Amino acid sequence: MSATEKTTPTPTTFPRPAVSGLKLPPPEPPRFSLSFKIFFAAALLILITVGGAIAISATRARAIADSKIAEDLKKSGGAWESFQRNRYEELHRALAVVVNNAGIISVMTQLDPATARDTLKLEQASSARANFLIAIDQSGMAFARTDKPLPYSRNMRDVPTVASALQGEAAEGIWLVDKELFHVVAAPVLEGGSRTVGAIAAGFQINDDVASSLKSLVNADVVFLADAARMSEPAKPVVAASTLRDSSSSVLSAIVATPRLVPTVLREGKTIGPLALDVAGDTYLAYFLPVRSSADQLVGAAVTLRSRDRELAPFRRIQNSQVLVGLAALVVAFILSFVLARRITGPVDRLVRATEAVRIGDLNTEVPVESNDEIGILARSFRAMLEELKEKAALEKYVASLPITLGGEETLLAGRTLTAGIAGGQNEPQIGTLFAGRYDIQSILGKGGMGIVYKAHDRELDDLVAIKTLRSEVLSADPTLLDRFKQEIRLARRITHPNVLRTHDLGESNGLKYLSMEFVKGLTLKHLLESGEILPTPVGLRIAKQVCAGLAAAHEVGVIHRDVKPQNILIEPTGGLKIMDFGIARLTEDRGMTATGTVIGTPDYMSPEQARGLPLDFRSDIYSTGVVLYEVFTGSLPFDGDSPLAVVLKHVNEAPPLPQSKNPRIEPKIAVIIMKCMEKEPGKRFASVADLYESLAKVTAQAA
Repeated sequence: MSATEKTTPTPTTFPRPAVSGLKLPPPEPPRFSLSFKIFFAAALLILITVGGAIAISATRARAIADSKIAEDLKKSGGAWESFQRNRYEELHRALAVVVNNAGIISVMTQLDPATARDTLKLEQASSARANFLIAIDQSGMAFARTDKPLPYSRNMRDVPTVASALQGEAAEGIWLVDKELFHVVAAPVLEGGSRTVGAIAAGFQINDDVASSLKSLVNADVVFLADAARMSEPAKPVVAASTLRDSSSSVLSAIVATPRLVPTVLREGKTIGPLALDVAGDTYLAYFLPVRSSADQLVGAAVTLRSRDRELAPFRRIQNSQVLVGLAALVVAFILSFVLARRITGPVDRLVRATEAVRIGDLNTEVPVESNDEIGILARSFRAMLEELKEKAALEKYVASLPITLGGEETLLAGRTLTAGIAGGQNEPQIGTLFAGRYDIQSILGKGGMGIVYKAHDRELDDLVAIKTLRSEVLSADPTLLDRFKQEIRLARRITHPNVLRTHDLGESNGLKYLSMEFVKGLTLKHLLESGEILPTPVGLRIAKQVCAGLAAAHEVGVIHRDVKPQNILIEPTGGLKIMDFGIARLTEDRGMTATGTVIGTPDYMSPEQARGLPLDFRSDIYSTGVVLYEVFTGSLPFDGDSPLAVVLKHVNEAPPLPQSKNPRIEPKIAVIIMKCMEKEPGKRFASVADLYESLAKVTAQAA
């Protein structure tokens, strides 16, 4: 039969199968009684309720604890600064005793390293209590240090703390010495009360005692980190002081294991936190304060930590009481379960019988359950499922009744039949040849605005594919089109759904760009609509819901089709549906309208905002889908005109005729759905194709 011949499809009916002589087998005996299952469900519900309450309260308690800890930890910065000011004042007072000592002034004028070192050691032991004292002459050269052997010499004129002291001003700062952190204060040594003869620097280690003092101030554990690496090397933190003496190594391991934490604090100097750390099985919230030296170099960090588990200890006791309440509720559930079973068993048995009838092919079976409880809802859902099956069977029968051979050489993948005389460019593949080193070209399937579609055998995958070449003049018209097209293909390849034709790859051969796509035998929705008859309502609903399902999958990954039309909707012999040409529409959509008024695209299905060249979102596809549904359920398009431009202007300016004016027998609810899809303002349409699908599904459910 020729693909151009038309016959009137036979009406779609569902006669009851002749199953009177077929005896249904008895239902399979249950492995567990219904009473047990209800008890189990009730017990599970109690467990979920109690467990949920415990989980929610635990989550809430943890959130409150975390919020309180975070609030306290964020005060650590101010507390640390205040702590340092107080300590520096105390250290300056201790150093003042040293620099004002007549013996020290005499030593600094003599510049004798041995005498200076011995004298400083005496001062260190008696009054300063420093970890080290350094004597520096007027030129900035350190010539004696209490914790280093003689001879000792180091140029310290560029150290900001020392430089300030040599200029007559007391100064302070943090030094990193041998992987340890020190609070260092420096003061000038004055001869005669006015002439600076040198300076004394005193270092006081930031040790566990200092950490403990800070802990009492911030109400949190404290860990000081020192950077053991050079500034040009990746940061290497070591513990310099800690109030968590037994867990210091675990704290350090947790810090190092946290991605980007160490370089962010020790190299970028950023304050981080509160941040959760797992320390030896206990969760701590930590706040990281970068520590800079007197030369403004990052030398370490002060970390304040609070244990979440210790904060939540009182709540654990409450949880134990909730568990006891849950156990008591289980006993009550056991008693109630048998009472409920008697009320549920009867309707469930009738549903089982109806299910068995459907299993052997009786789609017209009755479901005699009309209650308003969950079983009634289940029964109504079952009836709705039967209607879905009837719609599927109706579509299969309708497609089978059409005078077209599916999958033959006359059937076009993209919906436009062609003869073998299509002319292509000089690089176009030829039938019977090998294209791109892997595709055996078997036949021409069709031709569109973008190029020619071929049926081919993929040697590498040993499967049939469709090859769509892309016309070079289209791509060369705008150099940016190809890059945008590649991005769209990358998105389209992420769509994996039974109602979307799969795009495999974008390639190039001899300068010719091409797409490889899934090959599916079938005919387009346009062929069905051209059969001369308005599609039966069950057939139309089956098509409409599958279109929505495919578009929903595309929209979920951020892909807008932009060219939804019957020519891009493929119907399979089994009643399945595939939406085609995802991503292709972007090439035409961006080009808008030519200067002479010729619309590039498909004017019959174009949304008003697309016609105006405005930015598009998913609701543009909903408008185009509405036009497709208008054509499916009325047999004609909403607008016609003498030119594509005239049609586009009607889409922009005119309200579509009511579907009832084209098909008085249309289901009113379907007409309302179509008109909502075709609202001029996107905000008045369905918010998503999922909402559109739900409205169509309600029509099916009401038919049940």
